[in-house]
Amino acid sequence: MKALKIGFPEHWGENLSPSLQHTIYADAIMANEYEALVTIGPAGSIRPLAAKSWTVSPDKRIFTFKIDTNKKFSNGQRLTAQTFKDSWEYGLDLPPKSANSSLQDILYKVVGYEDFARTKKLRGLRVIDEETFEVEFQNPFRAALTNLAGSRMAAFVIDNGKTLGTGPYVIVENTSENVTLVANPMREGPYFQKVTVEVIKPDSSQSALDSDRIDAYGMAEQADFKNCLDESSTIGCFAGNESRHVVLALNSRPDRFFRKKEHRLALQALVYKVFMKMDLPETMKLKTVLDPQIFLPMQAGHIENEEAMAIIEKGEPFIADFVKDTERRPVTITAGTSDILLNWIKDGLSAHGVKFSEQSGIITMKELAETYYKKWNTDILLMTMSVASGDPDGIYHVLGENGAISSPMLFKKETSGLLEEGRRILDSEKIAEHYQKVTKAALAEVPFVHLGYLKTLMVYRRDKVQLDKTFKQREDSRFSSFQPL
Repeated sequence: MKALKIGFPEHWGENLSPSLQHTIYADAIMANEYEALVTIGPAGSIRPLAAKSWTVSPDKRIFTFKIDTNKKFSNGQRLTAQTFKDSWEYGLDLPPKSANSSLQDILYKVVGYEDFARTKKLRGLRVIDEETFEVEFQNPFRAALTNLAGSRMAAFVIDNGKTLGTGPYVIVENTSENVTLVANPMREGPYFQKVTVEVIKPDSSQSALDSDRIDAYGMAEQADFKNCLDESSTIGCFAGNESRHVVLALNSRPDRFFRKKEHRLALQALVYKVFMKMDLPETMKLKTVLDPQIFLPMQAGHIENEEAMAIIEKGEPFIADFVKDTERRPVTITAGTSDILLNWIKDGLSAHGVKFSEQSGIITMKELAETYYKKWNTDILLMTMSVASGDPDGIYHVLGENGAISSPMLFKKETSGLLEEGRRILDSEKIAEHYQKVTKAALAEVPFVHLGYLKTLMVYRRDKVQLDKTFKQREDSRFSSFQPL
């Protein structure tokens, strides 16, 4: 088989440029063409990608990378240290698709950022020679390597208006219906000469696989696949790490319902009472872990459940007034995800008197992005958020003031300030204690109600393709993970 057919549950967006990456679906596709300096391997380990090796200064301010100059872009141009500097400075200067630039939550810490609007250059990005790239931060940055992973920090060149990468595939077409990739002629492999990706809603994914419309279904956490863990089944699946936060993002802008902290606390307390002790729907059990905390149980920053509950229960005295206020002003809840989860939330809260407006319901991913980043025209946004789950600094991506996927809907001063302080901690013995403060602040300020985590799930036809389960990335969405039978 020379072609691979993939299904995704949602559209990836109009622009597949590393500098503008702000959705997980776009990142999953771009990971096949664009390569960052490093990647995140098993258990959060940092692995080489475009950089062969690196050194870090004792004060964790200067990171020096040796670039793999044998890598080539699909037009034959070689990768160099200068390519990385040019890519990052170009990307930082683009008008962002999200609230902040996709590169801002790491590049704002680089020496010279304060002058960038005028100079369009970052003094802290230095090309020492063709293969040596140096990044100097204004302050010690413990989690720099983790933040440098991912397609948004990739190197690229622009050739005749097309953005090209050094990965195994090249994106040649992107429409409202599908995206097409072909093998990079400058790379050995991959197994397939062509890959097509189309949007297939979760409730249609099983039939799409059964009918040979697709060979595999990516990010399948909200679909319901029968017997995929049964080795005798034609349909196989692979469940990875808990990779995405499932949240009720609360719009606390001045003119919105959840501007009142008491309403946010009340909803958090009510959600815990209604859902956290309930048995999950069968369609969600394989892929979902309920947890009100923003850090996984094994992550630094996770606190004892009893302590978390004590904070959550402080919202219970406000529940009655919260419910009454929804009678006077019904809240709008929207989602870009499966209506199974949305209806589960709505039905559970409605049973306790919460009133929802007629504008509530499913919206497109484009509308979700506009609502979250630009328009803020809903009260509750049911959504998933993807951040690195190794170093607890990963949550800065969402809750930090300069976070690449942060939103003015969510900004909370104490939580953001603590995250800024956390980025400067170098002593490993102090990390857990500090990020426990972040957990407590998030539960007390309630930027969102944290429902839990979705596990990465890849579903595929065993009789059509093989899946390489020795993944090189923590959550691997690269199409080179598949090979024909």
